[in-house]
Amino acid sequence: MSAERSPGTRDGGPPHEEPDADGPPGVGDATMRAVLRWVAGTAAVLAVAALLAYGVRAALGVGIGGAIATANLYVFARIVDAFLSRRGHTVSWTLIAIIKLLGLMGGVWLVLKSELVSGVALMVGYASLVVGISLGTLFGPKPPADGAPPGARG
Repeated sequence: MSAERSPGTRDGGPPHEEPDADGPPGVGDATMRAVLRWVAGTAAVLAVAALLAYGVRAALGVGIGGAIATANLYVFARIVDAFLSRRGHTVSWTLIAIIKLLGLMGGVWLVLKSELVSGVALMVGYASLVVGISLGTLFGPKPPADGAPPGARG
């Protein structure tokens, strides 16, 4: 037996770190944070392109759609993180998920019903979700070489 072993481990590696339930709530692992940045960045780029090509009203629609996409992904990431880490009561996170879904549908309905922006511009902005997820997955942090999924501890 080696005297240099860390307490609580068999192989001398770093001790297993439990997630801090009292710490600030996270938004998932590094890949999810990268995807969130890519979604928000894609929405901003699309809004600027819409401003230059079609004007203020189109840019506003694309910006609103991108903001909805980013907020939707952020809340989704928080809900999944809470379910997987078993932080808090599952019932409360289920309620938040239902409110998120109703808020998303109701918010989009209100924006479209008010005719503040066109549905096409809103859809282009919301498409930043798909583009941002794809780019964040392609160009975001890579998983560890040992084959463990990103964010896995142990």
